[in-house]
Amino acid sequence: MAEHTGIAIDIGTSGIRAQSYDLTTEKTISTAITLRHPLPGANVIDHLHFAIDIGQNQAHKLLINAINKVINSLDVDNIERLSVCGNPIQLSLFNNIEIRDLAYWGKNALKNQNITPPSRKSKKIKASEIELDVPPNTDVYIPPAIKHEIGADALAMLYKSGALDKDEDSLIIDFGTNAEMALIVEGEIYTASAAAGPAIEGQTIEKGRLASPNTICDIAKEGNNWRMKILDDDLLVQNGDLINPLNGDSIEKSDMTACGITGTGVIAAFCLGIEDGIIENGKIKEKIYLQDDIYLTENDINNIGKALGAFRAAELTLAESSDIYLDEIDSVYMAGASGFYVDALKSMKIGQIPPSSTEVFQIGNTSLAMAKDIVLNPQLLDELQQIADDIENNHIMLATSEIFEKIYSLELAIYEEGLPFEKYEEWLSKYGYQEMPPLEENPQIHKLFEKDISDAGDKPIKSIDISNTMKTTFDDCISCMECVNNCPENALSLKKNEFSLRSDLCSGLGCLRCVRNCKQNVFKYNQFYKKSDKNEL
Repeated sequence: MAEHTGIAIDIGTSGIRAQSYDLTTEKTISTAITLRHPLPGANVIDHLHFAIDIGQNQAHKLLINAINKVINSLDVDNIERLSVCGNPIQLSLFNNIEIRDLAYWGKNALKNQNITPPSRKSKKIKASEIELDVPPNTDVYIPPAIKHEIGADALAMLYKSGALDKDEDSLIIDFGTNAEMALIVEGEIYTASAAAGPAIEGQTIEKGRLASPNTICDIAKEGNNWRMKILDDDLLVQNGDLINPLNGDSIEKSDMTACGITGTGVIAAFCLGIEDGIIENGKIKEKIYLQDDIYLTENDINNIGKALGAFRAAELTLAESSDIYLDEIDSVYMAGASGFYVDALKSMKIGQIPPSSTEVFQIGNTSLAMAKDIVLNPQLLDELQQIADDIENNHIMLATSEIFEKIYSLELAIYEEGLPFEKYEEWLSKYGYQEMPPLEENPQIHKLFEKDISDAGDKPIKSIDISNTMKTTFDDCISCMECVNNCPENALSLKKNEFSLRSDLCSGLGCLRCVRNCKQNVFKYNQFYKKSDKNEL
């Protein structure tokens, strides 16, 4: 047992990843992940709305309860230091500081709402301040945001990529549901955050899962058939079955089994489906069959297509805003689990990254990597704050950008109306925007590690169940089951007049089908989160 240990945590929109370390030897001891986020909702905006409408204290406690489950699974004692990284919303929920400023844009809006934005500079606090399940005097390190809306996760991808130290024009992307992007042009930084949505990480996909053991993370073409690529227990990629995608026939069996498909696997199927003519103008006629009864529906393709469209529209918006052509970018850096496991060439072919990319670096989970650096060297926190202070960036609010609005409307037209891609490019030209450049014939692709978490330690990676069930009853409920039957995530159940809600499965305030389908109008969503003997938040 190590005498001095530390813990690093990455709070992602889709889940939590954490590691423990021996502070003396700097060796990784163990790694744990969750497959979902404890808060209801499929994206960071859902989490923000939940905290504002249901209550920030409830959101904070749900998150801390989940983090404590992850910490306890790491099986370490003598914890002295802990560091956490994530976007501004996640770190504000973790630290339980004002979050409403992230929901409003502009000084006048904040003034009208009587909101004072909190400091999001680097800080050190004690674990006892937020009820972490570690010794109360444990030092907790929180890295800085660049600006209040550009968080520590964006700083992590800039810092760990090394792009800030290079004399080149670079595009750095954190491939998650929130798709943080930074375009560096002649030393000036342009940033944006594209709400790509949960499909990019395998959620809202019928058979989708986050990157975890026994998930299909990539697909390779062999003749007319598709070879499944599956993550093993160490998150290393192994060959799966060879499948006929048109009918699901197994041409060649493997030793690997599949329990779901990641967002990167869906992207691979999307790319190959277009190449094989199974997908045309954003549509498929029937299912695409994969291994072990894993398949993709037209709705799945529609969801991943819209997510990919958000990437392409955001990249074009950044390029137009910085007065650069996409084919002038020297290097592209792909961060995050999805950015690591996706086939970079397939990403280029379908426009997830610029097709003209000549040099691509897949750099893994930079958020967890920076949290690890801080745990092993707490003095780094001051250096990171100085870097954040020195960065003068131009943040492009995509929600209010006319460029993004026009381009993304074209993306939606592909999947909702079957707009051919040549018409898409014609409209770009009509708007006065650059067209997509041709595909680079010989890109240099560098995958820096074997897996997105470069060193998981000697122990198997643990997948932690963070399910949290809330219970309540509703007066005048007639048990018609309309609310339960219409729950798209099967998060709601009813037994003996008592409702149970899995917060980690629930789609949250962006859904509320349970409320809308209640015949008696007695279903009150926020009642699940009121304190009772059964719901101790």
